[in-house]
Amino acid sequence: MTRPGDETPPEADPHQGPFESLPSSVPDDDLVDTFRLPGEPARSTEAAPVHPDGPAAPSPEDHAAGQAGQDPAASAGASGPPHDGRPAGQGVSPGPTDDSDGAPAAGSGDRRTSGAGRRRDEELYAPGEEPREVDPDDAGWSLLGAQDDREDAQGETEEDPVAAERRRLRRRRRLRGIIVIGVLVLVIGSILSRVIGGLLPGDAADYPRTSGDTVTFTVNDGEGAILIGRRLEEAGIVASAEAFRQAAEMSPGKHIQPGEYDMQEQMTAEDAVESLQGAGRGAVAYVAVNRGERLQEVLDSLAAATPHDRAEFAEAVSDPQKYGLPEQATTVEGYLASGEYRLPLKDSAEDMVRALIDPTFAELEKMGVTDPDEQFRTVTIASIVEAEALPDDYPMVAGIIENRLKPDNRETDGLLQIDATVIYGLGERRLQFSSAERRDKSNEYNTYVHKGLPPGPIGAPSLKAIDAASKPKENDYYYWVTVDISTGETKFAKTYAEHQKYQDEYRAYCRENPDIC
Repeated sequence: MTRPGDETPPEADPHQGPFESLPSSVPDDDLVDTFRLPGEPARSTEAAPVHPDGPAAPSPEDHAAGQAGQDPAASAGASGPPHDGRPAGQGVSPGPTDDSDGAPAAGSGDRRTSGAGRRRDEELYAPGEEPREVDPDDAGWSLLGAQDDREDAQGETEEDPVAAERRRLRRRRRLRGIIVIGVLVLVIGSILSRVIGGLLPGDAADYPRTSGDTVTFTVNDGEGAILIGRRLEEAGIVASAEAFRQAAEMSPGKHIQPGEYDMQEQMTAEDAVESLQGAGRGAVAYVAVNRGERLQEVLDSLAAATPHDRAEFAEAVSDPQKYGLPEQATTVEGYLASGEYRLPLKDSAEDMVRALIDPTFAELEKMGVTDPDEQFRTVTIASIVEAEALPDDYPMVAGIIENRLKPDNRETDGLLQIDATVIYGLGERRLQFSSAERRDKSNEYNTYVHKGLPPGPIGAPSLKAIDAASKPKENDYYYWVTVDISTGETKFAKTYAEHQKYQDEYRAYCRENPDIC
């Protein structure tokens, strides 16, 4: 038997390549793992076919020995150095143990395999380019995680806790990305469904018939069919805003005017559209006449709220006497009572004007003023009171006007001297006027130069002003002036000297509040 150390090294195999005899201090598995492309899994350490000019492939005997779990050298009975010529214990991985199931140990593999793998890695780089070491964290990421799965498969047998933590973080990052993208898809899909569904015609909910009690619905200025439909749906008048919108688009009717409409608790979309466009039974227009508003301003409001234009209303008021006004009335100014009105849209322009005049005559008759000429005088005084005083001072100011109109008046000598009448004659809206305008006799409404009442009313009086003009409060005053516009504070005087002091207070107020005066 040959003892260890006595045997002589075997002769060099002529079939071995020049690299087989070169010692290496780098483990084969490090070479394979180091020289791989980003995203490429670790290569197997099993023997690969060898280039014809390179090292010889393992012999059938070696392969059989490997299958039996033995080192080829050991199966031949050799106890000397390994076949690559290195001393024992250097660069040679021990064979598998009996409990390894015949699989090569981690990191094992012969020189021929590692050399071929290294050459294949080097061929993937440009000439002169140094192979790059790849950071596992920069190996790439995909939504489906194919790269991570390959890395996980390679590292299933590893015990490195850092690698395990990296795999866990990659899985979490992949799952979080899938969840975020899924949520975005759902949100975008929902939005597109709503938008496309709103553009395409469909079977929108609608009531089968119109029924229920009468309800009032207000259309505000500037509202279109879409907004009106939403509000009708919220009120329960129509089953859906979409059905109303579709009915409005299909309707050949007129534009929906602002105003209040008498509708029913539940209406089909078609009936609702017809009602708001004036074809229904309860369509009305809302018109507000403010206290002191002038005739031309009222006509503008009527034209804006009703189907009739400005010219129709101008024609309707061109003949005051057809409404019962006396011959001295050249217009219906002052007879259009202030208040809120709901005028049926089917009414003519003349019917609508009459609806605004009727309350004035009703109030005059209520106060016992039935003579047409006396009615005209009362309405004229009421319009002045409305323009010059606050409601609480109406009766007092009406009494002062009567004092100035008395024949024995020596304080103003029959002149009313009221600013509101002068400004009305100028056709403007302001609080002050010039000295020249005060002396202007061409202004028929200039009560500083023309005695008695002006030619007619100067605005729309409220019913309370008509009552005050019908029943003025007796007093000894001849003058009044509002010294504070914001609060309405008014001071009364019996003489002109006293009145001048109060006028100074008013002028001081205006200097301090030029934006108000």
